Amino acid sequence: MKLPENVRNRYRAIWDFAAGEVAPQSMVATLQLAPDNRCNFHCSYCPDHRDGSTIPRSELSERVLAECLELIPRVETLAFHGVSEFFIDRNFFDIVARCAAANANLSLNTNGSVWTERHGEVLKNYPGNLEMNVSLDAASAASYLRIRGWQFDRTLANIGRYQEVLRQRAKPAWTSLSFVIMRTNVGEMEAFVRLAASHGFRAVKFYRLHDYGSFAWQIQSRDGKPFDYRDECPDRFPAEHDAGIRAAVGAARELGLAIEVPALFDPASVPGGAA
Repeated sequence: MKLPENVRNRYRAIWDFAAGEVAPQSMVATLQLAPDNRCNFHCSYCPDHRDGSTIPRSELSERVLAECLELIPRVETLAFHGVSEFFIDRNFFDIVARCAAANANLSLNTNGSVWTERHGEVLKNYPGNLEMNVSLDAASAASYLRIRGWQFDRTLANIGRYQEVLRQRAKPAWTSLSFVIMRTNVGEMEAFVRLAASHGFRAVKFYRLHDYGSFAWQIQSRDGKPFDYRDECPDRFPAEHDAGIRAAVGAARELGLAIEVPALFDPASVPGGAA
């Protein structure tokens, strides 16, 4: 049986790496690509939106994007993650169709704001393995508005629609819900795990808000209150962070969800020194 081109490339890449090839003929088996940095959200913690930001909205040139897309038949896993919302990309359906033609593993990240019947149909019928993560960052409407600046109930409704079509797939999809830990939402970590389970997700992922040291700024969040980036970083509330991690891990174990969490600030605070 002849192996697909992307599988042959993966095996060749493993061989090239093991053999220490200085001029490998293979290419990466997994490619993460963001065709642009456009997003339809205005999240409070996104550095692109801080006052005085000069980060331009841009996209890959047609030539560069075409060269990237030409690699698809050789890549086993295509991941579309970045500081952008891939589901609003004007080339979304064309790119996903190219991945489907190569029977590639497809990994998607979305903020969950976009739903159309066409999006649902494409994902339901995708022939390869499919992973989809939704970045939510909250378990309540108030925190979601403050952090993401949008309507929590609308996002949850879209999540429900996607989960319904993904359950109809011939191949199971691996779905996860992610959460960036900050002062605003640290008290919602256990509730977030339970929310994920109630909506049929298989995994939850927690990340700390990035600590950039001197990177400190404030903006007015969509709830009308100031959002102080530095004060929202978990090193300002380590005990609450660790308590949230322990509660989230306990809930995930109870509910049978896979979970990814950052390290505790004080591992010694847990019996046996582990979460």
